[in-house]
Parts: sequence; C-alpha cells; structure tokens
Amino acid sequence: MAFLKKTEARESTENKVSISNRFRVLATSTLIATLLLILVGGLVRVSGAGLGCPDWPRCWGCWLPPADISAIDPEKYDISQYNGTKMWIEYANRMVGVVIGLLIMATFVCSFKYRKSKPPLFWASLVAFVLVVFQGWLGGVVVKSGLKPGIITLHMVMAMTLLTLLVWIVYKTKDPTQPVQGSSKLLNGTAMLFCLVIVQVVMGTQVRESIDPILKLEGTTSEVPRDEWLTSAGYRDHLHRFFSWAVLISAFVLLRKSRILPSFSAPKTLTSCVFALVITQIVIGISLAYLSLPPLSQVLHLANSAVLICGIVFLWLNCKEDPTLQGNID
Repeated sequence: MAFLKKTEARESTENKVSISNRFRVLATSTLIATLLLILVGGLVRVSGAGLGCPDWPRCWGCWLPPADISAIDPEKYDISQYNGTKMWIEYANRMVGVVIGLLIMATFVCSFKYRKSKPPLFWASLVAFVLVVFQGWLGGVVVKSGLKPGIITLHMVMAMTLLTLLVWIVYKTKDPTQPVQGSSKLLNGTAMLFCLVIVQVVMGTQVRESIDPILKLEGTTSEVPRDEWLTSAGYRDHLHRFFSWAVLISAFVLLRKSRILPSFSAPKTLTSCVFALVITQIVIGISLAYLSLPPLSQVLHLANSAVLICGIVFLWLNCKEDPTLQGNID
C-alpha cells in the first residue's frame, strides 16, 4: 500500500509539471521537419534520385556536390551515371536529414531538465536520438547496397517508428491542466487501425521496390511503358489494393463509434480527420493504379500516409488519457 501511494504521488507530481514553451515548440518543429523529410524522400523516390550521390556520406567523392562532372574521379566512379538534377535532389534529402538530426539532438538535450520530473519524456527523447542516428547509418547502407529491396522497407518502417515516437513526445508537452476528453471505447479500434495502416505502408513500400528495376531502365531501349509498371509488382499490388478495404472498414467503424462523443471533443474531431485521411489515401491510390503512377500522386501517397499515422497516434493518445471525463463520454 505504501508503495502504491508513493507511485500515485509521483504520477500526480509528474502531471503537474509544466513543460516549457521552448521545449514544446522544439518538439513540434522536429515533428513537422520529419514529415517534410518523408515528403522529400518521396521526391527522391519518384525522381529516381536515390543514387544521385552514389556514395555516402560524401557525394561523388566530395563533401559538397561537384559543380561539374570534371571534378569527379573517373577511375573511382562511373561518370556515365552522373545526373546533376538527381544529385542535388538526393543531396537536399541528406541535408534535411541532417537538420532533423540536429533538431532531435536538441530535443534530447533540452529533455535533460525533465529526467526526474518526467522521466518517460527524457527516455523517449533519448530513444528518438538513437533512432535518428540509426536512420542516418541505414540511409548510408541503402545507398551502398544500390537501393536493395528489403533495406528500403526497413528504412521506411524505422522512419514511421521515429514519427510515432515524436508524436508521443509532442503530445506529452501539452498543458497538464488542459481538460482531456477521451473514450476508452475507441481505444481498441484505433489500435487496430494503426496496425492495419502500418501493414499497408510496408506492403506499399514493397510494391514501390518492385518498380525500382524498371526505373533503372528509363532512357534505354529496354524501357517499359509506364502503364505496365505495376504489373511487375504482381501479387503484392493486388494484396495492397485488397487490404485497403480492411483499412477503410476499420476507419468507418471507428467513425460510427465516435457518434456518441460530444461535438468538438478531441477524439471525435480526430476520428473525423483520420477517416478523411483514409479516404484521401484511397483516392490517391486509385489515381496511382489507373493513371499510370503520376509522380505527384506518388509523393502525395507517401506524405498522406505519414500524416495519417500521426493522426491515428494522436487519436489513440487522446482516447487513452481520460482521467476525469471518460464516464461522461462513454
């Protein structure tokens, strides 16, 4: 009993600790920057610029992209693969990654002051820092492997894991005195939808991996017509399309359950937003399937999936923490 009282007292103290506005802004900026990195990563994939810099961490043997092909050592690199546009796209992707690494490091450093009052926030910031370092290393492995399938999927999964952790950190910076309106009835449904979306992201990444060999043929006599690209994905593409029905049904069931919640409550608003994002994702997916994979749709498909994951995590957190109003809402 004494132990339980001490635990409750500690949790009560943690809940009363106010997070500085500086840390809140820093954590939010880091989350937004990570979403931007995923968007830029989509541009890299669409443009086929993943090997725009064939080495890592340098680019064509230089710390800064070479201004001219003459600056590249032809004995070490195949200069026939040089493409200035792709090189700068990939380099921009790396620079955004560096900025995010610095932001996450700053978040971790600033979290030191909360290591005793809010230890979960400190440890989450530490894990985020370790993850971003691992992602930087893994990005180098992706380049050195020549965009090997499987490693790209792992890179994407780790990115979504980092994104989820950052959402949690941002949520924990909220004002502890702000009332929370949650609903335990949405918890299981939200968790299920999250799992389904993650599976969809993994399958979608594998579909995209199957197209990479075709992209490498662009500009050659063996170039495959754009409207036949998805055929190379085979069963993966069919499974990805079929699984979208499971995501849609899960989101719809969640939306129906949210009808009992008060208007303008956070869970109800977030549920509506999540459902809208699911519909948007499916519409974009249809445009990919029937409009021969337009580049803009590819970028939007990836970016929207990242925003969707953020929305689901925020929804789950708002449903989970319900200290005072759960009885009124459920």
